[in-house]
Amino acid sequence: MVSEAPKRVTLRRSCQACVRGKRRCDQLWPRCSRCQARGSDCEYINIPLPARPDPSNISPRSVRQVIPVSALPIHRPLPLVIMKGYDREIISFLIAGMRRFPIEFAENMKTQFIHPDLCHKREASTVFQNVQSLCKLHTQASQGGNTTALTPLLQQHCAELLRKSGRPASFQELLAIIQSLLILQCLLVLDERADDGPYSETISTMLSNVGRRLWQQAPIQLSHTLSPREAWLFAESVRRTIIVAFMLRSVYSLLKRNYSVRTPFVDSLPFDVRTPLWDTEHEDWDDTTPASLENMVSLQQYSTLLDSGAVHGISPFSALILAACKGKAVSDVPYPPVTGYKTY
Repeated sequence: MVSEAPKRVTLRRSCQACVRGKRRCDQLWPRCSRCQARGSDCEYINIPLPARPDPSNISPRSVRQVIPVSALPIHRPLPLVIMKGYDREIISFLIAGMRRFPIEFAENMKTQFIHPDLCHKREASTVFQNVQSLCKLHTQASQGGNTTALTPLLQQHCAELLRKSGRPASFQELLAIIQSLLILQCLLVLDERADDGPYSETISTMLSNVGRRLWQQAPIQLSHTLSPREAWLFAESVRRTIIVAFMLRSVYSLLKRNYSVRTPFVDSLPFDVRTPLWDTEHEDWDDTTPASLENMVSLQQYSTLLDSGAVHGISPFSALILAACKGKAVSDVPYPPVTGYKTY
C-alpha cells in the first residue's frame, strides 16, 4: 500500500470564505471586501500581505477607504507546530525513559546522547563532573524520598549553564554545556513531585532554542586530529543532543498538557541508522569502515522505518524516537518476515 503523501504547508493568503466559495479575494485586513459586504466572518490561514490598490479602480468616493500600509497592524508570524495527543502508556514510557538519563549519567557518565569517551576531553570534563555530582546527589535524595531541597541548587546551576552557553570557548564546550543542561532539565521538568506544576512556555522555548543553536553552530568539518571513531561519536553526539532537546520539549508538553508539540524542523534532522555503533567498544571499532551518506536519513524517515517494522533490533534510543515521533511502542510494530528487515 502506498502511503499518503504528507500535506504541504499552504501559502494561500485568500480568506477561507473566498476559498470555499471559489471567489477572488482582495485580501483586505482584517476583513476582505466580500466578507465585509456579506457581514460574515473573515478568517485567514496566513495573514495577507498589504496589497497596493490598482489606481485605475480607485474612485473619489473610495479614496478615503484606502488604509495606508503604515496603519496596518504588524503581527508576528505564528510558529508552525504540530500538536498530537498520545496514549497514557506512551507518555509514561517516554517520561520513564528520559528520567533514566540522569540516573545513567550518575552511574557511568553515559546516556543515549552523551558518550563517556567524549566526557573526559579538556573542554568538557569540568562541566560534566559538576553535573554528575548533582545527579548523584539527586539519586541519593530520591532514595530518601526528598528531592525538593535540591531544586534551588539545580535551578541555580541551570541558570549558570545558560550564561556560560553565551560565551563558550569552543563548540565542544558548548555541546557539553547544553548536554549538561538537558540532563538537569530532565531532573527539574520531569520531577514526579512537581508534575502538578503549571506549564512554562519559557522552559519550552529554552529547550527549542538550545537545540536550534547546536544545529546552527555545528562545525561543517571535523578536526583531522580525531580518529574515525572519535569523529563519529562527536558527530553522533551532536545529532542526538539536538533530538533529545526537542524530545524533552515534547515530553514536557505531554506531561503538562497531554499533547505533544513538534515542529517540521525536527522531522528534517539527520539521523545515522547505525545505532549499534554507539555502544561499540574501542577495541571492536573498525576504523576501515568508510563513512557514507547512505547511512544517513532524516529523523522522519527513520521513525517511519521503525513504524513499518523495517528495522531489526530496535535500540532503547530508537524506542524513544518511535514513541516520540509516532506515538507507538516497540510491541505495536508489525514486524515483517526476517527477510524484510533492513540490515543496519
